[in-house]
Amino acid sequence: MSEPHRPSVNSQKEEMETQGGLLKSTSVIVCTVDRLPDLEECLKSLAPFKAWVADIIVVNNGPRLKDVEEVARRHGATVVNEPQRGVSRARNAGIQAATGSIMAFLDDDSVADPNWLPLLLAPFHDPQVLAVSGSISAQTLADPVSQTFDYLHRAEFPASQQIIDGHVGAESFPMRSALVGNANMAIRREVFQRYGDYDARFGRGTRIGSGEEPDLLLRILLGGGRIVVEPAAKILHRHPTEWRAVRRWAFQSGCAHTAILTKYFLQEPTLRGAILRYAASRMRRQTASGVSRATKSKVPRIPLLIGSLYGPIAFILSGKK
Repeated sequence: MSEPHRPSVNSQKEEMETQGGLLKSTSVIVCTVDRLPDLEECLKSLAPFKAWVADIIVVNNGPRLKDVEEVARRHGATVVNEPQRGVSRARNAGIQAATGSIMAFLDDDSVADPNWLPLLLAPFHDPQVLAVSGSISAQTLADPVSQTFDYLHRAEFPASQQIIDGHVGAESFPMRSALVGNANMAIRREVFQRYGDYDARFGRGTRIGSGEEPDLLLRILLGGGRIVVEPAAKILHRHPTEWRAVRRWAFQSGCAHTAILTKYFLQEPTLRGAILRYAASRMRRQTASGVSRATKSKVPRIPLLIGSLYGPIAFILSGKK
């Protein structure tokens, strides 16, 4: 694993003190599925924040509850068990158990940069901000598959902080803005009270396999809320090292994208024109000369296409929320 940037002890303490009020209002939620060594490293990386935050919640979504409890106990975290598989169900269970007014999410196969949480929370000084999305980097770039995943994660992520304001109306569909949603996010509790929890039809462990974060951000933007993208707030992810994982990622990305479009096309008749315009613009963008050839070459086109065709079917087969 490559070492994250290590700030000086003084600068890290100053940053913590600056965001002290926000940190005390924050619950960190880690979902885990039978990856104990990963969970150990993840919780270890959260040690700088432990004394500052409201609580650290580990949601066990796998079979080894006692082992998970033992690891969590060593790091001062609270364990919640969610027997129904699916990362969205697990996150929803974590939200219910958490005491904070802000939820910060990362998964067990990631470690936090030492300044991750203060940087992720800083935009919340603006009371209009409802969610913040941070960036994901590779733990190692020693193999070509990890390099490919790292490139794909960075390809459509801005280089500097970006503020995205939502809007109410049928003139446009802000799906492209919502695609910044990922496993590194912080969200106010009021979002879940106002717009609902993570949709359990999306995410790992479901037929669709992905898309739960963009779906949630899309609800915020359609409701007129503000989100912030903060690339400086980093987590380091342990990427797979086999090429079949890249093909699976492409399939699930295509599937989730069209499944989300299908969801809103079916449930929001006033948005149908905007959704069709968005889909048409997306197809034009895919064929435009301005799209990076390097990005095209790294995305497996056939799995992406098959996933895109399957997405509406997968959503319909997933039934009601």
